[in-house]
Amino acid sequence: MRLLLYRPILISGAILTLALLLVLTAFVALTWRNLERIHQVEQTVGQVNRLQAIEHRLQQLSSDTIHSAERDRLQAELSKLARGRLQLPVSPMQRLLERPTQERLEAAIQGLQNLLEQENTNERNLLAKVVYDTHLELEAALMGTAALIVLLGLGILLAKHWVFTPLKKMSKLLLRLEEGRFEPIPIPEKVPPWSTLISNYNRMVTRLAALEQARQAHTRSLEAQVSAAARTLLAQSQDLARAERLAAVGEVAAGIAHELRNPLAGIQLALHNLRAECADPENQQRFNLIITELDRLGRHLNQLLDQARHQPEPIKEIHIDSVIREILALLRYQVPDAIRLHYSGMPEVKARLPETGLRQALINLVLNAAQVLNEKPGNIWIETHQNQDRLVLTVSDDGPGFPEELLKNGIRSFASGRAGGTGLGLLMVKRFVSSLDGRMQLAPSEPQGARVIVEIPCAIHS
Repeated sequence: MRLLLYRPILISGAILTLALLLVLTAFVALTWRNLERIHQVEQTVGQVNRLQAIEHRLQQLSSDTIHSAERDRLQAELSKLARGRLQLPVSPMQRLLERPTQERLEAAIQGLQNLLEQENTNERNLLAKVVYDTHLELEAALMGTAALIVLLGLGILLAKHWVFTPLKKMSKLLLRLEEGRFEPIPIPEKVPPWSTLISNYNRMVTRLAALEQARQAHTRSLEAQVSAAARTLLAQSQDLARAERLAAVGEVAAGIAHELRNPLAGIQLALHNLRAECADPENQQRFNLIITELDRLGRHLNQLLDQARHQPEPIKEIHIDSVIREILALLRYQVPDAIRLHYSGMPEVKARLPETGLRQALINLVLNAAQVLNEKPGNIWIETHQNQDRLVLTVSDDGPGFPEELLKNGIRSFASGRAGGTGLGLLMVKRFVSSLDGRMQLAPSEPQGARVIVEIPCAIHS
């Protein structure tokens, strides 16, 4: 490419420089020669003038008036002319002046006139030659100028043909590349000067076309990989969402089953005791019907676990002491006799709370403490008091206490330190307290046992 663009410029520049040097050299040579001729003419004119002066002086003198001093001066002048550049043949005139007579003076004058005529002829010939050479120089100068103009025109044509035309071709080819047309172009049969450019362009577009195909293949591969990854991610996301929903449903179902299992078991146990104490066959048959219906209700509840929905319980004003005493009376049938329940609260205090949620939370806490005692003799203490606008409910026991992992990691579903436990009892209490913007704290009890402190913000009054 560089050779293609630089070659015409170098050739044109070299030709123009050579021509210019030749013209300048010719002008210098001609000028030098003319200067030499002008000096020659100047000397010739000077010597001819001195020769005319000598001839004019001789015509004014005669053999009687010429003195020896005048004769010696004229001979000295003639000697200078003989030693000059022209080396005029004046020796015969010098010999005639050695013994000047009238005839010899006239002969010397005639010789000087002949010599003057000859020098004038030579001078005219020299001037004619100078004029001729000057004409030749003028013609050479004109021809040189014309040659320079022609060479300059040729240089412009060469530059246009070798430089500007390839650049225009290159511009059009680059526009093809900009349009994404990576197609080689045919080389004309008549090989143009820019055939090298076309060949290089064809090699470049061939390479670019290969790279473009590779890029498109790579892009398609990446798109396919991204599409496959997106489908996989979407499927995984759907699976994860489904798993989360199933887990949530399972957790809710397990929570409801856990919450209903305890009261149903208590009712069934109470009915079995009543049936055993009842001697009337008719009443025993009724108890059997009730127990059968409770069994069917349990099965229906199990079937409805998947469709169960949680709805916030409305808040209403409740008598805290009465509610707790009713719960403790009911729990008395479920808690082993070896476990004693102790209660100390606020007899006249009322609060606005979800009654069912409060009942269920207290049941879970008491039953959880009773299960920890594992039918061994023990005590469970239930206390309530007011802390400003908060109801504080404390359930403690003298059992083995909470596991260290539970105290460290907090309450988690299906994480229980008790064999056979689900961990949902404390979790349901925590959710109930959190739904009321309250807080729940697990702590060890002194000297032993576990303690659960629940603080629920609510409107409290006596």
